[in-house]
Order: sequence, then C-alpha cells, then structure tokens
Amino acid sequence: MVGLYSQLALLLLVVLLPSPAHGAEESQDQPVFSRIIEGQDAQEGRWPWQVSVQFFDAKKRDYRHICGGSLISAQWVVSAAHCFSCSQSCSQYRLVLGAHQLLNPSPNQILVNMKQIILHPSFNKKTKVADIALVRLEKPVKYTKFIRPISLPGAFRQFPEKMKCWVTGWGKVEMTKPLPKPKTLQELEIPIIKTAVCNDRYKTLAPHSPLGPNVIKPSMICAGYMDSPKGFCKGDSGGPLACQQDGTWYLAGVVSWFMTKYVHGTICADCRFPGVFTRVTAYNSWIRRHMRGTAPLPESLQPR
Repeated sequence: MVGLYSQLALLLLVVLLPSPAHGAEESQDQPVFSRIIEGQDAQEGRWPWQVSVQFFDAKKRDYRHICGGSLISAQWVVSAAHCFSCSQSCSQYRLVLGAHQLLNPSPNQILVNMKQIILHPSFNKKTKVADIALVRLEKPVKYTKFIRPISLPGAFRQFPEKMKCWVTGWGKVEMTKPLPKPKTLQELEIPIIKTAVCNDRYKTLAPHSPLGPNVIKPSMICAGYMDSPKGFCKGDSGGPLACQQDGTWYLAGVVSWFMTKYVHGTICADCRFPGVFTRVTAYNSWIRRHMRGTAPLPESLQPR
C-alpha cells in the first residue's frame, strides 16, 4: 500500500468502461468506470430485480456480462450511462433477468432483448454527473419469485447517514481477479455516508484530484467504507444500491465510480475511498417522464 501523502500524485480517477469494444481504450489517463469485494454469495431469489447487462463479443462469438441493472417495472430497467456506447446498437446488448449463477443457467432466468437505450442527456464522462440510463425491454416480462421490480423512491425520500443498504453484482472480486466460476451473484451490506464527509475525505487524501475539491455532487450518493477494501468494482457498474424502509426495498443508487490509484503499473481499488452511486431521487422525474412516454428521445439509442 502506497503512503497516504508521498504518493498522492499517483492518484487517478478511472471509471472502468465495460470494454474497449465500446470505443474506449483502457488507459491511466482516461476515465474508466466500475467488484463486490469481500462480499458473500447471495441466496437465489433474494434480489429479484438484479439484471445482468451483456454485450456480444465478436471475437468469442458469445455474450459476456459487462454491467448490472435494476428492474423497475415490467418493461424498464435502470442502469449506468457509462455501460453503453452511442456507437453500438441495441441488438448488440441483451439482458438476463432472474439469474443467480451466470455460468450455471437456471430455469428461473430469462433472456430479454432491448428495444431502446436512453442515456441521460446531462451525462458527463469526466465529472460522472448524471451517470444513469434507462433501458426499455422489447416486451414486458412476467413477474415471478425470481423476477420482480424494485421500487423507485420519490423525489423527496431520504436515505440517512449510517443507514445500512446493500450493493449486489457479478463484478470482479479484485481488480485483476474475476468472480470465480460459476459466477454466483455477490452481495455486500454497506452504510450510507454523508456527502460532506465523503467530500472531506477526498479533499484530504486526494487534493490533486482532476475533479476539484467537491467531487461528490448533490446528485450522487456515497456508501461504503473508508477503512476497508470492501466495495464494488468492474462489472458491478449500473447495479443497485438497495435500501429497505418500512418494509419496502427502494433503488437508492446506481453503481457509478470509485477512486483508484496507479501503483507499480497496476490499477487497484483504494480502501480509503467509499464507492459513489448515482442518486436515483435526483432523476425521479426524468425516469417517470420516459416511463410514461412523455419525454423527447433525442438522446436514445434506437435499434438498427
């Protein structure tokens, strides 16, 4: 582990984009977006809204998992904007609903094609603002014990500091170590961190961040640990931060990005910085307008 102060100049913010096939080369000076690190195997059916976003790998002639997502209705999924590329058509992506072990398909899971991908028009790759996307399914799905939506929080719902929520996904378990076969869905309980506290941590330990002193915007939510490597990583992007209030599970956040540093040629997660999620309440009206079909669609990716 590099010293806290002598090596701060080596800090890099990267947002691990799904793959170079999406038009982005992985490099140390380019944003690269997001593992459930030190999590545990989830029980099948515990997180029925969890979605696997998969992209067709032309070289392997097969689909591979690149991101997570959350089912919010019979025909809509919420994910992260950075999981999709404007140069790719909907036909190159697919969704897997009801999955538990990605390499051990269950009769409880279904494959679903996308009809439309809608990126938020304010999405900024550099600042990570508005890192949210809506995916419209080709046709509505039928709910089962293993496929059910998570509730959208109202615009004014609060998720207070220290509240325990859950992050789930099939991402890497270390920066260079993929989730072992059969790739069982991972879960990790993490606390909500006040935005001001999170920003103070970044100001203190990453004073030379290219994003400035207040990297955590009001439209983001911080959750995780500041003294442990527990958290998410590449492959978990777009997945849910699920919080339970009054017996109802709400989609509080969308896995977006985390702080990393460049050490001995290897990009690795920094245990001093918690994960950052897109705050879903900040985009409540945008989501609902599209679901009602009342929003203009210039930013959407249409099937080709």
